[in-house]
Amino acid sequence: MNAIKIYLERTSDDLFMQSKWWGNPDLPQNFDVPDDLTFICQIRCDEIVDLDTDNLLPHDGMLYFFAAIDYYFGNFDSYHPADFYWHSDDIKVFYVEDIENQQFEQVVFVDDDDNPVALRERKITFSKADTMCDGNKLLGEPYNREWEDWDEPYAGWVELLQIDSDDYDDCTLNFIDWGMLHVLINRNDLVNRDFTKVTSSICST
Repeated sequence: MNAIKIYLERTSDDLFMQSKWWGNPDLPQNFDVPDDLTFICQIRCDEIVDLDTDNLLPHDGMLYFFAAIDYYFGNFDSYHPADFYWHSDDIKVFYVEDIENQQFEQVVFVDDDDNPVALRERKITFSKADTMCDGNKLLGEPYNREWEDWDEPYAGWVELLQIDSDDYDDCTLNFIDWGMLHVLINRNDLVNRDFTKVTSSICST
């Protein structure tokens, strides 16, 4: 399976409706936003068409990723999933197919004092990568999984997104001794564009 490497860079460009990491999501008006989860990224699917050589991902629309990862930024009073495979309330992936014929707005998350809480957004660029590469990526095989496959009932599930620990210039994300968070999806669900039953798991060597 091919992998699509995700590169991040700080920029002053307007990233509204573009692929971006952190920041605030650009969502259809009146979208039901999971405000108890951290926004990770939005992927504009038409930017990855030529790199998705296995034709697994959508080639239009936008993918959005949210997860309960505040704890791994060092906020140790925050909730974090206790099980090896995360529950559906802990990881959310949304797919909006039609981004041309509806109104979108940037959803700004704030704390109890109405102060913005989002991390500084990063511009995303993509490239083809080795299937088992490290870092942030779409598809491929998990970089640091020390066994051949996931346990049942997740055996054979596809890695949708790999999120690496990183020491950013304005924060540190550490998945248990510099591990990685792997977002997984059933292959048939991916083919059918059903992102409602994803799970996640942290692997750390």
